[in-house]
Amino acid sequence: MKRDRWSRPFKKMVTLGESHTAGISATRRELGWAPVLKGLIDQFQEKPVTLVNQGIGADILSPASPMYAYYRGWRPIGLERYGRHVIAEKPDLVIVSYGYNDLRSGTPVAAFERDLHRMLADLRRRVRGVIVLLDTYFITADGYRDRVGGTEAGKAWNRGSPRIQARFNRVLRRAAAKFDLLFAEVSQAQGGAEWLICSPDGRGDAHCNDLGHRLIAQKIFEVLASNCRGLSLKAQADRQRVGKSPWRHEPYRPGSDSSWEEKLIRDFYPDSRMDRNQQVGPARPGTPSRAAG
Repeated sequence: MKRDRWSRPFKKMVTLGESHTAGISATRRELGWAPVLKGLIDQFQEKPVTLVNQGIGADILSPASPMYAYYRGWRPIGLERYGRHVIAEKPDLVIVSYGYNDLRSGTPVAAFERDLHRMLADLRRRVRGVIVLLDTYFITADGYRDRVGGTEAGKAWNRGSPRIQARFNRVLRRAAAKFDLLFAEVSQAQGGAEWLICSPDGRGDAHCNDLGHRLIAQKIFEVLASNCRGLSLKAQADRQRVGKSPWRHEPYRPGSDSSWEEKLIRDFYPDSRMDRNQQVGPARPGTPSRAAG
């Protein structure tokens, strides 16, 4: 039987990460992936989940990043802030997104893995809920050569490459397995489509546009829904309350005595009928009728 990671509705979701997590470049705040994910969860719960979005633009995880010398003393990084920004919130759902800026700023892979493990081990001990770890977002070819990253906080974000990004993603996947976390491959959801990036050639804004944010949210929701039974409770209750597809036999247009399915069948067999007990066509003498699927 499939392992159930969470059997209750979620109450509080905390998202921790960098500019994509904050929703940068979405045309409205509610179109960033974190609010979109909240909307998907709310659709399948009787009570909405509370979202606490702790994304900070240009954030990094590790003090081994060359950017840390620039940030130190005036800008907290992931390893410094997860205690206050995640654990203190007492969430039952945490989404963690790091690696994108560390790989672009030149954080050594081994140092990133060490610091990621340090944070995740602590989160695993102290968070009473589900933790989802993301891989790094899709980067277009020229996005690896962006020196400023579109943020006043940045100095150089041009130290990554597809090879380095692949190594970071392997580190993230191994960490999810090591700490028994859910893992969402958001880069897979983006599918290498440069039109999901605000500046498709990567030389301008390398963040996702509204459509890109939507796909990221849907990928995370897919992982949650297929691993957390609590998200099915409302759907199960609604099915029992409503019955099996009562809309199926509604007239396909006002005044018609046929449903849309009946209309489609009669396009080919005008004398066929599908009665309200879901029996298809007149049964042949001596043979049972077939229940419709």
